[in-house]
Amino acid sequence: MIDVIIAGSGASAVNAAVPLVEAGLHVVMIDAAVEDDVYKDIIPDGDFDTLRKTDEGQNRYFLGDEFEGIPLGPVRVGAQLTPPRQYLLRGVEKHLPTDAGRFQAFQSLALGGLAAGWGAAVPPFNDRDMEGWPIGRADLETHYKRVADRIGVCGDGGDDLASHCEDGGWLLPPLSGDHNATSIFRRYTSRSEELRSRGLFAGSPRMAICTRPVGEREAFRYQDMEFWGDKNPSVYRPRYTLDELRRHDNFEFMAGHLVRSYTEEEDSVVVEAFPCDGGGGRTLKAARLVLCAGAIGSARIVLRSADAWNTPLPLVSNPYTYVPCLNFGGLGMPDRGYPRHSLTQVMLFFDPDPGKRRLIQGQIYSYRSLLTFKLMKESPLAMTESRRLMQALAWYFVVLGIHHGDHPGRSKRLWLEKVDDDPVLRVKYRRTEGETAERREMEARLLRLMPKLGLLPLKRIDPGHGSSIHYAGTLPMTTKSRRYTTTRSGRLRGTRSVYIADGSVLPDLPAKGLTFTLMANADRIGSHLARSLSR
Repeated sequence: MIDVIIAGSGASAVNAAVPLVEAGLHVVMIDAAVEDDVYKDIIPDGDFDTLRKTDEGQNRYFLGDEFEGIPLGPVRVGAQLTPPRQYLLRGVEKHLPTDAGRFQAFQSLALGGLAAGWGAAVPPFNDRDMEGWPIGRADLETHYKRVADRIGVCGDGGDDLASHCEDGGWLLPPLSGDHNATSIFRRYTSRSEELRSRGLFAGSPRMAICTRPVGEREAFRYQDMEFWGDKNPSVYRPRYTLDELRRHDNFEFMAGHLVRSYTEEEDSVVVEAFPCDGGGGRTLKAARLVLCAGAIGSARIVLRSADAWNTPLPLVSNPYTYVPCLNFGGLGMPDRGYPRHSLTQVMLFFDPDPGKRRLIQGQIYSYRSLLTFKLMKESPLAMTESRRLMQALAWYFVVLGIHHGDHPGRSKRLWLEKVDDDPVLRVKYRRTEGETAERREMEARLLRLMPKLGLLPLKRIDPGHGSSIHYAGTLPMTTKSRRYTTTRSGRLRGTRSVYIADGSVLPDLPAKGLTFTLMANADRIGSHLARSLSR
């Protein structure tokens, strides 16, 4: 019999699998594993500027064969998905039917899950972030280190983010900043005492990027193509860990299948896996099942398995705001060969009222390789004038992304319904007036400080609920024994052999990006199962 079945192949799934496989257990991972079969092989291994100037076939991957890279309408979830990343959405509508109203429930059947196209920011949580949880930072410390050594995490542990990130000695050297980062840090350094006193802390972004070789992955090459392809595998993707797992004889990967439901027997769990291309399903039996299908996907599987129709579960998601800014502090800076990349250039924490509310996190990007025409349609000027303006100022545009924390509430729910005998997941998400007012107040206070960094905010863009693509809390860890909650070890209450090791178990969300903590917690749960099954 199989020791452990894992549903999913994303960041949580592969990191839960590592300690199980290392313990010699027989592990089977099941996933749809959708891959890009259109653009991956036609993107040259080169830097953005060179490809724009020399590649005659660039229109295929920059604009798309069907011009799917030209977004129409307002900014929405997935706006950062370039044509080579849009395979992340393939098959979702068919296999994961969802009616989310105005909530943007971004789901993926891709190999590696949502982290196949993530932004790679990895600020760790601290005890303040996990206040009220059954676990604290001490429970994750070892696992943060294990994951960091596995995936490669870079940053400057001695900068002003140290008090909020509390990096555990695992950091590789930080990324080099471009001209925008250079001018922003120059202004921050000259005013750091004042800005810190007002709650603003800036520093080198904590990123899942190898700035020097890690295992078989090479050091980062500054090509500015991170939104388009993975020719340089230094930015972590879960499939790199999956490739390592597949070298072990005690690990099997069952691609092209989805776990829909499970049933428990006295000493095992029976899993139903169905092929994505149709046909009959397969039944597998294991000692344990670990669900890593994402907060929304794992909730779907649990509700369907329990035949729990119209049973609401909680849902939390980081509110997210985009703010295009003009870096007037860098105007006139010449191009002196600054290294360029598409990911976070500067990481911020705004913490003006310590102890009174949770902080908000900001990430500053240089707006270059996503193509300027996406900004042109947000300009209040006519197209001709916008084009001229963008051409003149594109070098100095940055985008500030702002993340807020989120807590469960009565108006934040998902449930499973039968529609014509087919299961449809429904989502209802609405923030309270108080939450909305606090969000706007905190953003206004933060944006008032941006000129001190040389940034002029141009427009506040709210892409809507769910746009952060950070979801959690559907099957939360609790100390109280309630159905559809999990123990601190990840076991789903009411079951003997079903464990949850993804964002479902996080009771709420601080403002920080969650993926690093998901990976560390998955490693923690996988390590617990490895010990219990090896006895």
